[in-house]
Amino acid sequence: MPVLLDDIKGYLESTVGLEAHLQAASGLKIPFHIKDAYKLVYLVLMVGPKAKQKLPMLLLLPVENKYPGAVTLGKHIAQVQKATDKVVVYVCQSLSVPERRSLIANNINFIQPGYQMFIPELAMDLRESVRTRRNEKDVSTLLPAAQAMVLARLYEGWDSDTIFNSNDIMNGFKYSRVTLAKVIDQMLKLGIVHPAQSQGFKNCYSFGAPPAEVFKNVRRFMRSPVKRKVAIDRVLHTGNGVFLAGETALAKCTMLAGPVQPIFGMTKKQFDTLVEEQAFKVTDSVDETRAWVEIWAYRSLKEGKNIADEASLLLSLENIPDERVQLALDELKEAVAWLKSED
Repeated sequence: MPVLLDDIKGYLESTVGLEAHLQAASGLKIPFHIKDAYKLVYLVLMVGPKAKQKLPMLLLLPVENKYPGAVTLGKHIAQVQKATDKVVVYVCQSLSVPERRSLIANNINFIQPGYQMFIPELAMDLRESVRTRRNEKDVSTLLPAAQAMVLARLYEGWDSDTIFNSNDIMNGFKYSRVTLAKVIDQMLKLGIVHPAQSQGFKNCYSFGAPPAEVFKNVRRFMRSPVKRKVAIDRVLHTGNGVFLAGETALAKCTMLAGPVQPIFGMTKKQFDTLVEEQAFKVTDSVDETRAWVEIWAYRSLKEGKNIADEASLLLSLENIPDERVQLALDELKEAVAWLKSED
């Protein structure tokens, strides 16, 4: 046990360059079988000038140093998490490459001293060996997840003194913590958000400007959410991830006349599910075409209304040369105050 604690301390301090303090955890109300299977240790990383900020974690060290499998371990961590507000991290000296991959795939925090750590809350994913930090390339395009989260937050708005944590920014989207960490990183680099007061691992952020200014500044990094458009053999019902998109959605929001063959939007996951369920058939035949499906990089931001949101609709149609569409897009911008900021 003492050797392992020293290994953890040495690995963390050499890897992240932060002073680490460890001590046995006591007084936690957790099931006896968890106490029998693990030693619980508090870890505190000292951050900032004069180590004023403390980042606490609760480490689970297996008594037998035997990996129980990702499913069982996930259940154990869930039980421990009920008794603490600290980030729970599994620590094991002997993990194989497939076992580490399994932990990452299941979003389970872990440390294997000398090899790898995976703790998205620290915005770290150090794989296979210690690697030197390198400067990231400038952001050229927002990740689809980042674009979706920024737009969703723009619709809800904020005050100058509003503070958000990471989960607030994710705003109901079901992305992994790794993806969320990448989104936050992009938002910080582009100045969309700035660090605000933090408590422990709960990093907090504030938006750097009012919604209209944020959209104007980030607009050039956004892209059409439509990845592909295919013809199908029947008209669909909206709902359950299927929404009106393209010119059909634009016609619902403006004076534009809708197309004869309606256009629907959905994610790739939903598309594959419906194809598998034979809800429709993709067709190349002009005679068989009854509607079109746009495969989107993210779900509708107006899910309850089963229609594409205004900003995403603008992004998906802005390069269509049809003057009627462009006039309708100008009309569409009038419906959302911050959309007009690009004019």
